[in-house]
Amino acid sequence: MISEDLTLVSHAYRRYRLCVLFMLFFLIATLAMFFITRPLVFVMLAIAVVFHLFVLRPNQKAYTNAYSNANLKLTVCKKLGTDKILEKAHQNITEETLEQARLMPVHSEKGGAPLFRWEVSGTIKGVPVTLCDATIPQSFKLAAKGKPRVHFDAGVWAHITLPSDSGLHFRVLDETSVPTPIRMEYFANSISYENAPLEDEDLKSHCVLYRPKGTDQQPSYSFCKSLKSLMKYTPGYVAVSVHGSSMDVFIRGRFLTRALSLTEKPTEKTISFDPFPELSYLVDLARSVS
Repeated sequence: MISEDLTLVSHAYRRYRLCVLFMLFFLIATLAMFFITRPLVFVMLAIAVVFHLFVLRPNQKAYTNAYSNANLKLTVCKKLGTDKILEKAHQNITEETLEQARLMPVHSEKGGAPLFRWEVSGTIKGVPVTLCDATIPQSFKLAAKGKPRVHFDAGVWAHITLPSDSGLHFRVLDETSVPTPIRMEYFANSISYENAPLEDEDLKSHCVLYRPKGTDQQPSYSFCKSLKSLMKYTPGYVAVSVHGSSMDVFIRGRFLTRALSLTEKPTEKTISFDPFPELSYLVDLARSVS
């Protein structure tokens, strides 16, 4: 299985590298023409631009997509028991999913909508999980009467179906997961949720809790323990929403598609490297909801 995926990725890589070499030789030839016949140089530069836009870039994109598909198929998909990857389309995580999670604003004042990529959905240890990369536009102002600006919060979004209705409705956010001015304005405008102190001493130093007004809901000891394990492991910043029979987790700064070097040949080791080990921590977190 790995050898087949590696073969496909390697072929895409070779096509891309051949395009790069052709582009390099063509530019060298263009430079040589500068000393022979200058008018021809402009024609050759125009050809180089066209080649870059319509040949080199598409082959580069084809390689990165082939690599990401193979990498996810061998790691995240394998854990979730599926081979289906939605690169651009999305089915289980939508703008409505983000709105129901109530972790942050999910669109800008100018009407910008979230962008979803690389959705993978399946089941791990009996827990249904959907993951995707999400880029979320959020409006803010540097001054009260200032011009609206747009911040893009990007990371992995996970939607998890809990075994049953937890009866809980709370949000725990690392202070860095959503920029503080955006977070505070969002929850200040909410008529349903209020800020409350966390009882867990470790979490309260860098996290905030929002719960339904008029309730004393607090995350359980086991939930806090699992959340702290996730936060300690991941280099990203975590925001969690527990609402009834669902749990949504946003990890800012983490992505299902890993950074890819365009100069290094793909190997079995690189395409089988797990881009999102946090998945097992998310399962533990879901099981701790009580």
